[in-house]
Amino acid sequence: MKPQASQNDAQNSSLTQESDSKNESLESPLARLEKSGIQKEKAPFSQEKLKGIITDLENDITSGHWINAYYADIDLRMMPALVDHANCKYPEMNLKLALTPEDLSRSIKETIDAGIKSSRYIINSGSSRIHFAVIDHQTIDNKTSMILYEPTTFSNMFAALLELSTKQAIKDCQLPNCHFSMVELDIQRSSSECGIFSLALAKKLYRESNKLERMHKDNINGVLCEPDTPLSSEKLDKYLPVTFYKHAQSRTRLEEYIKTNLEAINEKVNKKDETIIERFDKNLVKINDKTVSVSSHRKRISEYKSILTL
Repeated sequence: MKPQASQNDAQNSSLTQESDSKNESLESPLARLEKSGIQKEKAPFSQEKLKGIITDLENDITSGHWINAYYADIDLRMMPALVDHANCKYPEMNLKLALTPEDLSRSIKETIDAGIKSSRYIINSGSSRIHFAVIDHQTIDNKTSMILYEPTTFSNMFAALLELSTKQAIKDCQLPNCHFSMVELDIQRSSSECGIFSLALAKKLYRESNKLERMHKDNINGVLCEPDTPLSSEKLDKYLPVTFYKHAQSRTRLEEYIKTNLEAINEKVNKKDETIIERFDKNLVKINDKTVSVSSHRKRISEYKSILTL
């Protein structure tokens, strides 16, 4: 799905590609993960093998193959090591990986019982299809706020299924004074970058946690969104700093955010002192007479390279 496409076209393409990718095995990705035992490994590949994978990813950018390639399987294999690295870099991040609803319930309960006031959870559907999202947790005045951030929208069937299983998993925790809401960012248009988006969002949720306190308070007070109704991207924009949109794959989506946050148009979003639009334009590449953003794929490469130092 190309960034310039309409929202409905983007959502439908994302849904079709995630559900029908010819490169995805019929065997459950979770089953393959459990068989390989990589959940307990620091890195799922040898250093030399990982270097080769990174070279292939870089070659995909050069050739343009990345636009149609399916990377969700390898992201799933890499995610435990990527989460481990994130926690090493940010010891107070409290990032957990929950590959099933049962894992999520257990992890949340352990976190709350330990008295931890702030944590994040990268979650997966735990089914034969791969779909990632991220949950941000803050405890304020002994009240627990849990907000699920969906990088696509909940019109994506797999996002909707993940929403339902997550809601039940949190309910199963039986936490007192717990408030759960869902929000959709609508920044992902491609077919297999949900894991990379979720990892990037988890880091932003930690680094920008002070700026998100108002959002969590609104969630606790019941004014963030209607009960059992996800907060739309349009309404979400007023809560989030512009840095959350660094990897957005649609110029139209960025323009929608800037319309709500006019000051963001001149705000610097990285160490290169680029604005969000300047950064977006810098990551555009032309493939078959169409211009698309390669930012999330470059982010995957940089994340994989970080594992080489482990």
